[in-house]
Parts: sequence; structure tokens; C-alpha cells
Amino acid sequence: MPKTRTASPTTKPRRAAILSSLAICLLLVLLLIPGHPDQFTLSRLQELPLDVPLIVLLLLLLNRTLSTMVRLLVTGAVLCLLLLRLGDLISRAAFGRAFNPLAEWHLIQQGWTLTSDTIGKAEAIALTGLGIGILLTLAVLLYRGLGYLDQLNRQWRRSWLLLCCIPLLSAMATAGGPGRHVLSLDTQWVLAGELIDRIQYTQWAVRDQARFSEALQVDELEGREPAFAALSGRDVIIIYVESYGRSFVDNPQFREQARHRLQAVQNETVSAGLHVRSAWVDSPIRGGRSWLAHSTVASGLRLTNHARFDRLISSDRKSLPRLFKQAGWTTSVVLPVVKSHWVEGAWYQVDRFFDHAALDYQGEGFGFVTMPDQYTLTAFERQVRATADAPLMAHIGLLDSHAPWGPLPRHQAWEDIEDGSLFDGTQRYGERHSWARAEPVRKAYGTAVEQNLKLVGEYLARYADDALVIVLGDHQPASVIAGWAPNAHVPMHVFSADEALLERLPDDMFSHGMLPAEQATALPMESIRGLLGTVFEATPSHWQPLTGSDSTT
Repeated sequence: MPKTRTASPTTKPRRAAILSSLAICLLLVLLLIPGHPDQFTLSRLQELPLDVPLIVLLLLLLNRTLSTMVRLLVTGAVLCLLLLRLGDLISRAAFGRAFNPLAEWHLIQQGWTLTSDTIGKAEAIALTGLGIGILLTLAVLLYRGLGYLDQLNRQWRRSWLLLCCIPLLSAMATAGGPGRHVLSLDTQWVLAGELIDRIQYTQWAVRDQARFSEALQVDELEGREPAFAALSGRDVIIIYVESYGRSFVDNPQFREQARHRLQAVQNETVSAGLHVRSAWVDSPIRGGRSWLAHSTVASGLRLTNHARFDRLISSDRKSLPRLFKQAGWTTSVVLPVVKSHWVEGAWYQVDRFFDHAALDYQGEGFGFVTMPDQYTLTAFERQVRATADAPLMAHIGLLDSHAPWGPLPRHQAWEDIEDGSLFDGTQRYGERHSWARAEPVRKAYGTAVEQNLKLVGEYLARYADDALVIVLGDHQPASVIAGWAPNAHVPMHVFSADEALLERLPDDMFSHGMLPAEQATALPMESIRGLLGTVFEATPSHWQPLTGSDSTT
């Protein structure tokens, strides 16, 4: 009879030693994963989270029941830490700031909308499922792997105990003052330190809400409802150009391209009888969340996060469109990006709101871009401006230059736009870009913004007439485009056929032409409401920009 092969008595301890060692390495790696893109460096490998030797000591010294509880706590804590750091990485890459679950929970839904509209719902579901699967697999491997510490033989237990005591004792010895660790590693308490940081960040968010509630009680226009008398009988149109930041104008990669386009727009609009002044505006945001910029202009308050936005739209503060409405204007907001309930509508209090459905676009979408801006502007003239029964004050949000900057709609003759059905699958160019390769994304961004400015110039030359038109960037682009610039400035251009209106604007901020002066004082975005409500009175009142901010960007 063949002999039965039996396992060596050392097989089980050896297997336990290998698997537990791998689990400890996994724990170390997971704790070293940073929450900031700039921390992905080799120097990160010189750090030793003291949590690791402490956790291993506890699992070796506690009985099985208590060690099981510790494993559950450790696995849950590490999983939460990974999710928060993943949120930080995405938020920092897009907005230049850490993720705050208390103030910015809505970004999860916004991220899902952008991803699903860009790459497709099925692909987004698959990508999300893959991410969840990876996280759950890591959690199971960590929990099961640390359980093998219970099965170590005496020799391995002594080795791990000794190995874990060295960094802990070294840290204790140097805790009271300067000194060198026994190991040439940077030791720190990761889980506890991160927990403290998160608590402090949450406390900051609570204090920020308190400051914002106080700011809501103060209105620079309080006690003098503006009549906008100098604008009487004129349409007033604010056009937001998505991701149009100072980086497009100043960054060496786009500088020549931007200046050529700005000069071309200036030439075209001047030939049509318009005059233009331009300034830098300090936006409260970077990389995204355009609705915060729109609401900052409308409210005269600096909206740096969604918690502030939620507080604003539940307040009785008067929006800029509401002020124009009280002064006799018909008011409208046009946002082709909106496909569901416009939550801030009750606060804005406009006469008419036009979302994706109301604009009645019959062509195809372009990923996150629901319809080409050329159609949006054509529909605005046909459905909104031509049907207004009084001078119109309107707010329009353009989309063509929204991330991910591809594919883009081909330019059409304005008279051929009609219901937009000509924008079928053939009327597009460019492609979806993977952000893993930055250069194609940057090129696509430059093309998208330049094309949008060209489109706006054509629109103004064709349709502006005697309206006062403000063209305003909402925020700097994400850091993948030009890194994080030293400021959050965006360009603002004010057009009018009546040059006397533009002469009312402050000279230290507004320059002649389409290019703001390089050293000009930046206008805080929250000051635009007060500026319009002051300098365009019959007799302009003294106006001062809001100084400073009650919260950083």
C-alpha cells in the first residue's frame, strides 16, 4: 500500500509565522498610505507607525477573546482610515483641500454623477464595485492574517515581542526631549494622531458654521435696496465660464494661446460696438463645486464649503437676482447641468428657471456636458430673452470647459442650431482622457477653454446689443492642469455698448480690454453683489470691497 504523507509538526507554526508576518507587513503598508498626493515619496518608507508594534504586542499578550476584539477594532479603524484618506486624495487632487465628511458629504454624490456621466453608468458601477471589493478583501486579509499570531510557537512569539519592544521603548526614551531613536526611522502614532486631526478638523467645521451664521446677519446693502438706476431698461447677463481660472491666462503652457484668444474676442466685440473692462476676482473655491461660486456672487458671502451653502439657502438673505427683481427686472437662471431638483431655487427666487429639460435640447450629450454651450446660448436668446416682459437679469452656467474636457462639440453656424438635433454623434471631436497621463488632459483643457471664449465672443458680437454682460470664471482648474497656483483668481470681463457704465468700475481693479493688469488688486468674489448694487445707482455710492475673509479657501 502507498504510504500516506503526513504534515511535519513544524508546518503549522511555520505557516502561522509566514501568514502573521505578511499580515503585519500589510498593516504597516496600509498605515503608510498617505492622504496627500505630495506624500507619495520614498521617504515615506522611512516612517514607522508605532501603532503596529503596539497592536502586535496586544495580540500576543491578550487572551483569544480579547485579541479577537482588538483585531475587529483594528480592522475597522484601518478600513475607515483608508476611506478617509482616499477621500482626502480625491479632494486634494480636485479642490486642493482635505475631505471633511461633516461639511462635504455631498461630494460623494457629485463625484458619482461626474464619473457616471463621463465614463458611463455601467463602467462607473464596475469601478465602484472593484474599489469596494479591494477594500473588503484587504480588510478580510488583515483580520484573518493577524489571527495567526495566536498560533505562533514560543520561539516566534519571543522574537516578535522583542522586535516590537525596541521601537516602543525607543519612542518612550525620547518622548521627554530631543534624542535619537535606536532605529533610524521616523516613528509616530498614526491612528491616534489621525483621530485627533480629524476631530480638530470637525471642530473647525463647527466653528466655521458659527462664524458664517454671524456673517449672515450683516449685509453691506442692508437699509438701501438698490435700484440699479444706471442700468434701467437694459438686460443684465452674468455668464459663468467653467474652469476659467488665472492659470489659463498666466501659465506658460497656455499663456500665448490665452492671449491670442482674449485679443481676438476683444477685436470682435469692439468691432460690434462693445467696450470691455477686465479684472481678477478671488474665488472661494478651486478645482470644482461651481455652485459655491455662483452662490457667492448671488449672496455676497464667501461660500467655501457645502455646509455654508446649506445654511445660506435656508436663510432669508436676498440673492442678487432677487434684488434685481425688486427693482423691476424679470429674472432667470439657466443651468443645463441640472437634471433633478434645483435645491437652491427657493432661495434665489427667480421668475423662471431653465434646467436640462426646460431647454428642450434634441441632440446628444457629451458625457457630463449635457448640451453644447452654443445651443444653451441660442436657446437662451430664443426661450428666455426674447420672451421676457421686462428688462432681463439672467445667470447662465456654461459647461463645454467642464472636466474631463472631452469629447468637445464642433462649432456650428449660429443660424443652424435650431433645436440642437444637428449635434449628433458626428459633431464632436477629442476623446475621454485618462488623468493618469496629465499632458493630454492639459492640452484638452486649453482647447476647451479657448473654444468657450471664442464662442462667448461670437455670442456677444451677435446678441449683446445694449445689455450689460459679465463673463466670469468660476474657479481655477484642478491641480492636474497647472498644479495649485498661488491664488484662486479667475478673470472677470464686463461688456457694454455704453462706455460710461464701465467707467463707474474701480480703476484699481478693472483694466481696459480683455486682459486684467497683472498687478491689479483682485476683487473678492463675494464683493460683486455689493459692487453692482452700489456703482450702478443713479448717483454711485461710495463702495469698498469686502476686506479679508472669514474663512480660508
